Amino acid sequence: MSTPFDGRVVVVTGAASGIGASTVEVFRAQGATVVGWDLSGTKEAGPLDLTDPAATKAAAEAVVAEHGRVDALVNCAGIITENLPMEETSPADFLRTYEVNVGGIVNASQALHGALVSSKGAVVNVASQAALVCLPHQSAYSASKGAVAALTRSMAIDWAAAGVRVNAVCPGFTLTPMAKQQMTPELDAAVSRRVPMGRMFEPEEIGSVIAFLASSAASAVTGVVMPVDGGWTAGEPALPMGAPS
Repeated sequence: MSTPFDGRVVVVTGAASGIGASTVEVFRAQGATVVGWDLSGTKEAGPLDLTDPAATKAAAEAVVAEHGRVDALVNCAGIITENLPMEETSPADFLRTYEVNVGGIVNASQALHGALVSSKGAVVNVASQAALVCLPHQSAYSASKGAVAALTRSMAIDWAAAGVRVNAVCPGFTLTPMAKQQMTPELDAAVSRRVPMGRMFEPEEIGSVIAFLASSAASAVTGVVMPVDGGWTAGEPALPMGAPS
């Protein structure tokens, strides 16, 4: 029986851990050949600094030379800063966060543009719920993810005529290594109370939505910045409004 990505080639950045690693597994389970890129470099992800445009272009050319096509690009690589109020966040942290979280998407997307046009492919950018409702003491991260949301819409408009769809997901609190570094028992309890679904999420739950947006099942979807947050951005849960009289 065929699967959604049989014969398709997918590039995933930030593929060594967290949402990226889980997304690799989701695509592979659906039949894709997956090429992973990650700064750290692992058995599953070739080493690549996405802030280096020349290196990213060379990596893209190597993928096309080996596989002959690219059908989807998932821009998952990202970093987060130390929890600090905006006035204490250094200019260097602002610039580095933007360089990785936004510049990495620009470099990877430009490098693979030609291949994606040839395949009428799809791009899925990983933003964050912080693009929609900012996190306290994370001004650099929130601003960078807001830029990812805006960039996604801009790319969708620019690339629509060429048949390339561009969407983004905005994960809520997801149990990734990066998120776990930020977690405390108090934050865990507060998040669980605040999320209408009452829990945090596994990386593969985000990966499944990414795969949907990259698939032909979403063939009419472009320019969407989709929350995957258990209802966080929909509103406050369980307000004491009382029953109607």
